[in-house]
Amino acid sequence: MPPLFPKFANLTMDDRDAYEALVSSYPPFSDISFTTLHIWWNLDGQLNISRLDNNLVIKYSLPFDKDNSGYSLIGTHEVDSSLDVIFKFLHKYKQPKKLVHVPEFTINKIKHRDHLMISEEMDYHEYILDAKALASLEGRPHSRTRRKVRRFLREIEGSKLELRELDLELKSIRDMVYSSIQLWQKKYPIENDPENTENEALKVTLSHTSILHIRNIAVFIDDKLQGIIFYHKTVDKKHIVLNHLKVNYDLPHIFDYLTSEVAKEAIKDGVDFINMEMDLGLEGLRKHKMGLRPINFYKKYTVAVA
Repeated sequence: MPPLFPKFANLTMDDRDAYEALVSSYPPFSDISFTTLHIWWNLDGQLNISRLDNNLVIKYSLPFDKDNSGYSLIGTHEVDSSLDVIFKFLHKYKQPKKLVHVPEFTINKIKHRDHLMISEEMDYHEYILDAKALASLEGRPHSRTRRKVRRFLREIEGSKLELRELDLELKSIRDMVYSSIQLWQKKYPIENDPENTENEALKVTLSHTSILHIRNIAVFIDDKLQGIIFYHKTVDKKHIVLNHLKVNYDLPHIFDYLTSEVAKEAIKDGVDFINMEMDLGLEGLRKHKMGLRPINFYKKYTVAVA
């Protein structure tokens, strides 16, 4: 159990069950899921949590994005009181009186707003897709993605196409996956990740697949790995969160094919929705995710003292 505010404790891999019990009643935002917190928000070992008025205070830390790191409030109990306590704490220690990544369900419980500046974090909104729609790709809204998937299948016609779930408990498999991804990225470098952050996050995913309940779907063509999705199921069991999607872009539209296939797998597992996480303000990523026709967004906000 996290300590009471203003004391904080690091969220460790051993805290999964206790932490998930604390957030089980909230909408399944990726950025409050145990798995996502460890993959992305604990890269520098500075992820800390605390309890306040039956809410959680999370200290987010991204080494490459200090402007969007800081304290957040997660919960629905006595939110105005919790905000007041946190802002007094920040003022006392001469820190900016600002909270980041506050989920919409917390914002909705704020009663008194005159002294606050509340602004949407457009770059951090999470894209929610209908699993059945993405799996079937039926109808006009999904015609573009449907054409891309068909084009991919035509391009590899005559090749052996196979989907597998890989056993990432085996070091040989992990090494094969990581080296394949490095080869793909060498040919198509990630332009917006100069500090190589995603590779560090990927190492966390591969090293702790069991604890983090990571699943995967890998696509092989002629027995060679050409793409893989890593994902996890949320506490409500009705969503999956896509944590990494890596493909060989030598194969046009393999990204779209693999996205649709993971939706099919989700349906088999009783999942209704796919959380594709945020776009971080990257125009190409935003355009692609919007093309998958999200049905909702899990919105986050910055809250500051006016």
